[in-house]
Formats: sequence, C-alpha cells, structure tokens
Amino acid sequence: MKRTKILTVAFLAASLAFGSLASAASFKDVKSSHWAYNTISWATDAGIAKGYPDGTFKPSQAVSEEEFLSMLIRSYKDPADVNPSPYWSYKYYLTAKSLNYPVSGNRTSVITRTWVAEIVAATQGKNYSGTNAIKYMLASGLANGKTGNTVEGYKGNDKLTRAEAVTFIKNVIDKRASDELLPRPTAPSDPNEIGQVPGGNTNPTKPDPEIGKVGDGEDKVLLDRAQKVASAIKGTGYQVKYNTESGGVFIKDPANNKNFFVYTNNGYKDSKYGVVIQYAGLNKNDGTTNLRSDYVNTMVKAMNALGIKADSTFITALKEAEDTGEERIFKSGGKTYYITSINLGAGVISE
Repeated sequence: MKRTKILTVAFLAASLAFGSLASAASFKDVKSSHWAYNTISWATDAGIAKGYPDGTFKPSQAVSEEEFLSMLIRSYKDPADVNPSPYWSYKYYLTAKSLNYPVSGNRTSVITRTWVAEIVAATQGKNYSGTNAIKYMLASGLANGKTGNTVEGYKGNDKLTRAEAVTFIKNVIDKRASDELLPRPTAPSDPNEIGQVPGGNTNPTKPDPEIGKVGDGEDKVLLDRAQKVASAIKGTGYQVKYNTESGGVFIKDPANNKNFFVYTNNGYKDSKYGVVIQYAGLNKNDGTTNLRSDYVNTMVKAMNALGIKADSTFITALKEAEDTGEERIFKSGGKTYYITSINLGAGVISE
C-alpha cells in the first residue's frame, strides 16, 4: 500500500546548524500577535526551522536561494549526500537542475516572492514565469497575497523573509497534489490552465460556469449550493448544475460530457440523510484508474465551498482508497467521511 510520507525539513543554512530548536513562544522577537506566530510554532515544533543562539528567530530576515531551495526539496525527500561536495547545498542544486527548476546558481542571492512562485510551480509540474507563476500560486491556494489576495497584492518584487518562507513551505506540504517532486516541462505551460485568481476570471477562453437546473420547481438551498460551487471553480471551464429531483449539485467536464463530482445532502429535507459525494471520470487510456489532479483540485475547491474542509489529509485518503481499492476515512468539522474507491464500481464519499 502506498502512503503519503510527510517528511520534516530543516530550513537553516549549514552555518546555523548549531542553533537550538524552540517554539515560537520562546523567541524574543516573535510575539503571539505576530502574523506568522502559529506557522513559526508549527515549523519549529516539527524541526523544520531553527532559531538563533541569541534566542531570536529573525522572522523579517531575507532568505537566500539555496536556503529556500533546500527547504523545499527536503520537504519531499532529502537527496543522498554527494561526496565530495563543493558547498553544503550542492545536492539540492543537482536535484533542481535534473528536474529543470528555474534556479540561478547564485546561491547566496536573496530570493524574491516571484522567484519563489516560479520554483514552487515547477515542483507541481508547471512551467510558469513572472505574473503567470503568481497567478498559479494564488489560484492553486499555494500562497496568499502579502497585502491582498491578488497579483498586485502578492508583491512579487519583495524579498522573501524567513517567516514567509516557512509559510510557503507549509502551504506546499498541506496542498500539494503529488507527494513526489515533479519535473518542470521544457515548454511554458498553458496559462488557460491556471484557474481562477481572486479579482476575476484569468482564463478568457474558459468562461465562468453558468448554473443550470434539472427538474421542476425552485429550491433555494440547492441554488445557493450551486452558486457557491460555481464561484469556487471559476476559470476551470467546468459546468455546474443542480437537480431539484435528486437534490444534487453536479460538476461536469464539457470535454467528455461527464459528471465527475456529484454532491447530495438532503438533510435539510429529511434528517435521516447525510452527505454523499460521488466522484468519477478518473479512467486512464489503458482502462485503469488514476486520480486526475485537475479533477481532484476542483473537487477540493467545491467541497471547501460546501463546508467540508478538504485538505492534504483528504487527498491522501482519496489516493490511498484508489491505490488499495479499500475504504478510507477522513474527518472534517467533527464528522467522519468514508471514501469508497472507484475501483469498486463507484467512487463515493459518504458521511
């Protein structure tokens, strides 16, 4: 059975290796009111980042390319040591170059937030640069803006700080679609595949979904659900419908005219009904099943919009259900959901 491995990572350069681990509460320069207090606590408690011998964390200190690159790669798997190594981060640069990642090789140069977006996008198998890389980060939930959740608010020209670095890496760990580093394509990726960025549809060739209705009569609850889903998946090119007869909300891929997500929760009509989500459309050309990352990402957005927090725990459970053909569970909002693999005839997530 395959299981996603969540690996801890070390962030500081070799010169800081003697620093001691500590929680954010022990750092003189990280108050509980600091915006990254919880993330710094998470990073230091997990051994991801270290403080300085003087009892500080220096959350506003700029980060170099080699520091961020080593942290990001080690969050997946620490490469084998290379002997002799001309410098401490040599093995990370070998990995980055083998995967075609956009690194400069100027190890001590301070990394910008746009640069980070390009590198992180590369780990997800995308070749985006500049503004498109920022749009990808925002649309994928891999980053939030610095002053606003928009391209302008992302502040791509700003230097990356230590507090921001641990925040970026936590987002990658929590929301990555694959537990392996993916190679960066040699050709630029299609900007039309980026998805919806706050502030409007960035994919003019993929119009925002129009909500369709199946069945007679009106149902404000279902319409509200459909509107939430449509808002969450703007820019994907998928369609949203709701069925007043079955009480379901659907997401359809017009490319194959198939529904790959169906959400039904008739608890507002009858308390004996719970949440049931049916997912499909995962067939590969050879007849086997595979989790399409675009479908999964869209499902996650829809589930979150409908009040079911679907994070990396959900994605891991979903992958394990498909890999093993056995039922898996995940918990959200105090409820337990059971995932039945599509390999058994129908992919179902039920309360």
